[in-house]
Amino acid sequence: MIFTFRKWNAFCKTLKQRGLLSIPAKDVRVSPYLVLKHDVETNVKKAYKMAMIEHRHGHRGSYYVQAYLLKNPKNILLLSKMKKMGHEISYHYDVMDSCKGNLQQAIAEFEKNKEIFETNGFDIVTVCQHGNPLIERVGYYSNRDFFRSEEVQRLYPNIADIMVDYKTKYNTDYKYFSDAGRKFKMIFDPLFNDITPSSDKDISYNTIFDLLDVVSEKECFIISTHPHRYCSSALIYLLKAALFSLIKIIAKALYKIPFMKKFMNKYYYLAKKI
Repeated sequence: MIFTFRKWNAFCKTLKQRGLLSIPAKDVRVSPYLVLKHDVETNVKKAYKMAMIEHRHGHRGSYYVQAYLLKNPKNILLLSKMKKMGHEISYHYDVMDSCKGNLQQAIAEFEKNKEIFETNGFDIVTVCQHGNPLIERVGYYSNRDFFRSEEVQRLYPNIADIMVDYKTKYNTDYKYFSDAGRKFKMIFDPLFNDITPSSDKDISYNTIFDLLDVVSEKECFIISTHPHRYCSSALIYLLKAALFSLIKIIAKALYKIPFMKKFMNKYYYLAKKI
């Protein structure tokens, strides 16, 4: 599958023509609905370009941003412009990984970053965890375990994690599509597939437009993307995809070496762009 902004534009345009407009996850009140969700792990400029495309066609999405990106004032400016378009700007957290499963440290980091978001005008209402394929986890399954914690639920009763408790807190159900793995799939169990792998039950689609045969105005859908993977042309995308595949092969090989495994766990953020 090739991810280009031109295709995303055509997809958003077709959704509008069919009477399907995205709303932010935080604004969901009744069913049915469509949420265009984006995990912003790097390159805020690409997220801004995607936000502009959606705005052009009347869509308002949810953009979950890694906290380190708010260290750059230029990123904050772009994210603020996206908020003015009606998009939700919130936190794409990975505090369990960065704190190696230590819940108290994770709470402190989450609170610190939450304040940074709020200080810059971004209210934290819904959030989404970040997955990382190069982390060796001991004593916890994934970053989702943060909002699975009873203590965290007591601290943040008004924050809902898309991948943990959104269904419960918003009294809803949805079908979840993701471009993770550089191919759109309908994820069979987005809430618990970190605990009980269920990828064999996922449904793959050859192109983004195949989703149009599934998405309708009668059900609830969340479509998740990674904006940094989208390119201005198919050729650029293919070159980057080839580089991605090579890096992934090398990373998996290095991860089998005990010394390198410890190194890659220590510098977990190296995997964010892979």
